Amino acid sequence: MNLEEILKEARSEKIPVMLDDGIVFLCDFIKSHEQIHRILEIGTAVGYSAMQMALLRDDIQIDTLEINAELAEKAKHNIMDNDLEDRIHVYLTDAMDYQTDRIYDMIFVDAAKAQYGRYMEHFLKNAKEGSFFVFDNLQFHGMVDNPSLTKNRGTLQMIKKIGVFREEIQKDPRFKTDYYADKGDGIAISRVL
Repeated sequence: MNLEEILKEARSEKIPVMLDDGIVFLCDFIKSHEQIHRILEIGTAVGYSAMQMALLRDDIQIDTLEINAELAEKAKHNIMDNDLEDRIHVYLTDAMDYQTDRIYDMIFVDAAKAQYGRYMEHFLKNAKEGSFFVFDNLQFHGMVDNPSLTKNRGTLQMIKKIGVFREEIQKDPRFKTDYYADKGDGIAISRVL
């Protein structure tokens, strides 16, 4: 399947993939930062965003982590179908269990939203000065700024955590963070200082 078909199938099966303008924004960011070669992605899903990033330049290598075995297999299959298995490596693991001594130019976080702070702390050792953390879904369908959009208690707890993280990352002196509320579902880019 090509990328368009993968995206269509993922959306029809309600598998979370980035919003169209979010992936365009992310890809434009990578294109404008040629120093980004090695990327860690937390949250593979079906491999769509990893493939979009890998196709930008031949020198991009991606390690991508997925906790769901069925999605990881689907992603591996999609990546092989598009001849990208030499540059995208899928690991079936909980991100908090993943250990590596690799240093990444960009760490893209698009997994369990309430865990963003933990992921950032866990992978800070895999970043260097000038590396970027990119966080998606910081609006969470507008609910972070407008909690009245949901009555679900679990969702309310999660959006509260996202809001606290969003505020903290913008104040964290270890990073220079730019928050783009109008891109995708709310994207923050934090450069390690």
